Amino acid sequence: MQVMIGMLSRILNPLVSAVLNTSEYRSELHKSIVNSKDINEICSIQGYTIHDHVVKTKDGYLLTIHRLTNDSLYADPFKVRPTVYFHHGLLTNSELFVLGNHKNKCLPFLLADRGYDVWLGNNRGNKYSRKHIEMLSKEERFWKFSLDEYAIFDIPDTLNYILDLTQCEKISYVGFSQGSAIGIASFSLNPTLAKKINLFVGLSPALIPNNLNHPIARFLVNSSDKLLYSIFGYRDMLPSTVIWQKLLGSLNYIKVVDKSLIYLFNWKGLNISASQKEIGYPHMFSSSSVKSVVHWFQIIKHKRFQMFAEEDSITDIFNLEKERSKLCRISPFPIQSLMNLPMLLIYGGSDVLIDIKSTQQNLLSNFNNVEAIERSSYEHMDTLWADDVEKTVFMPIIDRLDKIHTK
Repeated sequence: MQVMIGMLSRILNPLVSAVLNTSEYRSELHKSIVNSKDINEICSIQGYTIHDHVVKTKDGYLLTIHRLTNDSLYADPFKVRPTVYFHHGLLTNSELFVLGNHKNKCLPFLLADRGYDVWLGNNRGNKYSRKHIEMLSKEERFWKFSLDEYAIFDIPDTLNYILDLTQCEKISYVGFSQGSAIGIASFSLNPTLAKKINLFVGLSPALIPNNLNHPIARFLVNSSDKLLYSIFGYRDMLPSTVIWQKLLGSLNYIKVVDKSLIYLFNWKGLNISASQKEIGYPHMFSSSSVKSVVHWFQIIKHKRFQMFAEEDSITDIFNLEKERSKLCRISPFPIQSLMNLPMLLIYGGSDVLIDIKSTQQNLLSNFNNVEAIERSSYEHMDTLWADDVEKTVFMPIIDRLDKIHTK
């Protein structure tokens, strides 16, 4: 059945693409996606249905996750199908994977058309997951979470929910940037869950990022946690993004985002079309905790994929990092336990954010089941949005997944 679905999809896709590529339709399509209020509307415009599910984590957060369906290709939602889960990056949400400027630049759509059961997840605190059974999102304590909580609660509780509901024995995991990192962190802490992953795909896998490009950004990375909290507060990061979009207008907002990405990360976006930016940028950012950003600064500063280092009042006041390490050595995520996890890593050779040498030292040199694909001209976002991403990134992933499920 899956082979027949794939054949039908390959026959129909060129016909559909011919219609979608007319300039008038594309313009209306783009405008509709840009103005969409949520992932349900975005997917509906492309001909797909989203079913929302709510996962309650063990520490009480309520995460909204999405199941993607294409009713024209299969009618039985309860049939067990090969299952793929997508997880977004830092300061984004599940919409990130369905923002291609045409259907074939959205990997979830391509997989759904081939008969895969596709799910998209969300971290606590973003647009879709701002609920808790006891706390309100306006409370400071709601935002006291870092990568540790994503790895300990969000990822395993979400994946176990999906596995229980679908009755699948195994699931494939696709993570972008931070989504790759917290997947690896979660599986390293939960070897039982790692055995249920038949393929881990890391797109622009941010395990130990390089230091940031601009001197001010480097200063922030090397600052004490207390200074960072005094600047950004203890709650959410980027709470005013929607307001700035409205104030600046679409074209000015795109220019500001482009300038900011060059300023901070030296990402020039040469492989991403203006059309793609028009669709992607308005939906790109979502809130997260300041503490999660501080956690990344700690990882960059120490060049270790480590758990969060809690504040120490005495050593923080004087920024005495070496002295603090003598009192308390923060544990790294134990990724050495993942030697049997099949991995496919796809990254850009021009992605200055990713320290691929450190990633190779942590993964490629110690693991037998890791395949790494470099796209030399790609920057960070190109593994999702580059003009030729279907051929360079998505097809290698689909080929790997198809091989797993046609054995």
